[in-house]
Amino acid sequence: MVKTVINFNRFLLIVFCLLISACSTKHQVKSPPLDEWTISTISPKYYTVRGDILLIVGERKQGGWRGMVGKTTMESENPLGWDGGERFHSGYSISSTELPASFYIRWHSLANKKTYNKTIKVSEDIRNKMREYHDIRCGKSNRLKPYKNNILLGLAPDGMISVFLNGGCFDNELQFKVQAVEYKVADDFVYPELKKESQDYVDEHGVPVGIW
Repeated sequence: MVKTVINFNRFLLIVFCLLISACSTKHQVKSPPLDEWTISTISPKYYTVRGDILLIVGERKQGGWRGMVGKTTMESENPLGWDGGERFHSGYSISSTELPASFYIRWHSLANKKTYNKTIKVSEDIRNKMREYHDIRCGKSNRLKPYKNNILLGLAPDGMISVFLNGGCFDNELQFKVQAVEYKVADDFVYPELKKESQDYVDEHGVPVGIW
């Protein structure tokens, strides 16, 4: 009889613990949704790029955003690579839970005085990566930065675009590369001059093709 009572009490205790666990899980605080993201640009060191226009179509395809007119990009630490500078952006910040379906970018390459343009589709896979919540903190302030919320475009002077995904606590993750096409500007268009240091480098090394 005593053994039966003990077993029954154990049964009640197990049921009670399961109920408490279920209630606790049910009332867990959901992670906040991604409601701010950026599309930003970077160019190789010395090969300065100036963004002309960025048109973004939202995933619901009922509207979009326009920005980045006349901005000079951040530059990488290496003329032949993309490392460095990715924590800063020269682009366009969007406050919305709606992510992009596609965007159109046009930019001026000052090193070889060419203008390029391209429409780029953003896949559902990339949007899912952007929305994925990560319980991660970083930096001196140890702030929570849980999302890969920045689409970074590496704009090369030969028109190649490297599309990266990163965030405050995340390194560049290359998603894909795509070749832009040259855009014919008006005959009287004047390209801004490179800084002397950049011009000296370009004069010595030229503008490589297929490096980036």
